[in-house]
Amino acid sequence: MLNWLLPKKKVQTGQIFQSIEMTIIYPPALDWNLLFQRPQQLMTAFSKIKGVRAIFINQETYRKQERPIEKLSEDLFLVKQGINYDHLVKGKKVLWFSSPAQYDYSDAKDFDFRVFDYLDNSADEFAVWKDYIPRCFNRADLISTTAKIMYEAHKHDGKPIFMCPNGADYDHFEKAQTLLPRPSDFPKVDEGQYIVGFHGAMASWVDYSLITDIADLGYHVVLIGNNALYQKRIVHPNITCLPHKDYRVLPAYIAQFDVCIVPFKLTEMIRGCDPIKYYEYLAAGKPVLTTCMDEIIHKYSQVTYFIDRYNCGKMLAKAIRENDHHKMAARTQVARANSWDGRARDAVKMINQVMGE
Repeated sequence: MLNWLLPKKKVQTGQIFQSIEMTIIYPPALDWNLLFQRPQQLMTAFSKIKGVRAIFINQETYRKQERPIEKLSEDLFLVKQGINYDHLVKGKKVLWFSSPAQYDYSDAKDFDFRVFDYLDNSADEFAVWKDYIPRCFNRADLISTTAKIMYEAHKHDGKPIFMCPNGADYDHFEKAQTLLPRPSDFPKVDEGQYIVGFHGAMASWVDYSLITDIADLGYHVVLIGNNALYQKRIVHPNITCLPHKDYRVLPAYIAQFDVCIVPFKLTEMIRGCDPIKYYEYLAAGKPVLTTCMDEIIHKYSQVTYFIDRYNCGKMLAKAIRENDHHKMAARTQVARANSWDGRARDAVKMINQVMGE
């Protein structure tokens, strides 16, 4: 197991919350090691809460586990698919599932409580999940949503539902607030040329036309994220496409960016998008430019520059010109206020409340 994925030990904070005893299980839908995103972040944060244990059933599509069960911390376990883990369960057994196809997941002892984590609006690229969503709602005891559009669509359905947006791993990404050593594969740019950066899936919802427009203006755009699932190659003298990077080294790459972008197309699916990378960029203290996504406009307009193909040059220049310690402090304050630990605490409080009823 990679040491950089090991979570910090449980720490006592000023806001101590003790849950009823429970074990939260994430079913086999992802490889723990491929992309360290919401499921991994939440399971790590759950395990820090007093009274809560977290078990991630690992699909191993990217990297094989060395042992059938790996103990990552006092209350966080990585378990190979098909391995019995009954001896690890304490208290109530809670299923936390985000893949709609896992709506009927069960194992030998089934579950005392089920939470459906509704991550993405089931439209466009995710329209395949549309028929599964009612089944997920029927199966779950509690619904979590990342974005307002999904919450508003289902808040009167009669099922307990709450908002649980994405968050920031502040301690990890604050390292990028200082200029770390340049990674060996990071492109060398002309003196005075600004670097516009993006990391994430090179997916169909990324606006590559907008990215090309930015490169045409003379900025050097660095795109990080090519992997076995998503591949993109753009031939342009001012665009560099790099492969997916391990979570541990991302801050070193983001530290090289002058500004960060979230250039998503404004599709129906993106209306329900609360991008994790946005919070990571804020934690790094970088100016962030996004397209006009609903979730960002509603909550974070004061620390965001909004771009399209017509104003990108003006807004990039503005973001670079205005960047100072006061702007940076405002961005990092938002990141701190939206921590994964806080999200996990809110979720467990809701589970306590609904399960108690």
